[in-house]
Amino acid sequence: MPAQQLIALAVPRERIFIDKGFSGTTRRNRTGLDNALTAVTSAAAAVTGRQVVLTTTKFDRFARNMAEAGEILTGLRERDVLFGLGSQVYDWADPFGKLFLQTLAMVAEFEANLNHLRTREGMAKARAKGRLKGKQPKLPLAARKTIHRRYHDPDGNSSLADLAQEYSVGRSTIHRIISGATPRN
Repeated sequence: MPAQQLIALAVPRERIFIDKGFSGTTRRNRTGLDNALTAVTSAAAAVTGRQVVLTTTKFDRFARNMAEAGEILTGLRERDVLFGLGSQVYDWADPFGKLFLQTLAMVAEFEANLNHLRTREGMAKARAKGRLKGKQPKLPLAARKTIHRRYHDPDGNSSLADLAQEYSVGRSTIHRIISGATPRN
């Protein structure tokens, strides 16, 4: 959907960068954003007489906190790149543009914080009702006890790799079972 919106705004397909599978409030692992920033920096250096604009369809997908938004927008302005939100273009150096974008950043951060708060509240309610138990073990208790006993048996010769193959799980699963205390539940 965002790609079609950007195409409708006359952004060429090869200049559209989207973060896939991104969730969260920080800039870590945002290759789409990093590629877009690199592309506009290169374009700003190469283009003369024409303004370069980094365009997004939703501000909260661009940055989810005020500090990150300010850092990115300041960096864009230093490279003489404007910021586009939908069909509108804003200049971080213009007092109105800066106020408007700071307000959007504040609202995006507020929404992200509310979402985190609601998620934590929902998880606490589910945990209190016994519905949220965390990740369940890959193997039943009886199998984990058998693996633990067989591996630690001085007379046995069950290796980590043999047990992993026998129970059709990864070696890391067997390693967690044998390195912990005797499984109880």
